[in-house]
Amino acid sequence: MNFIDKALADRENRSDDDFLQAMAGIYHEPEVRKILHKYPSFIRDVIYIIDYDTELQMEGLEGILEGSMSEMCGEIQSALINCGALDEARILHEARQLDIESDDYEEKIEGLQSRTALHNDYEAFWNLVREYIHSNLCAIH
Repeated sequence: MNFIDKALADRENRSDDDFLQAMAGIYHEPEVRKILHKYPSFIRDVIYIIDYDTELQMEGLEGILEGSMSEMCGEIQSALINCGALDEARILHEARQLDIESDDYEEKIEGLQSRTALHNDYEAFWNLVREYIHSNLCAIH
């Protein structure tokens, strides 16, 4: 039984935040990424958002666009939209449209990064994710 199975099995006894924190178990059990398709889509979304936030904190938007997560940008953007973080999704979309070769790339990427929830209303961002978890867990019988 992996961390997702445990969290789902114990969902009645967990707060939305406890469930969110449990999904960070992806870093302790990375092999679970190979079977994420077997779980409800909101689980994948939450893990993509956790990955996005971690990379944003460590490497910034440039790290997301140019690093190992670059192939997941579409999934991350969809996850942000699905949980209602539309401003964050828009920022990621705009960042993906930038020309990395342009002279003002660094300035533009920094401007977009300064608009992210990480640098603004971080708590409201995570409240959206917790609400998304709550509505999806309530739908599971």
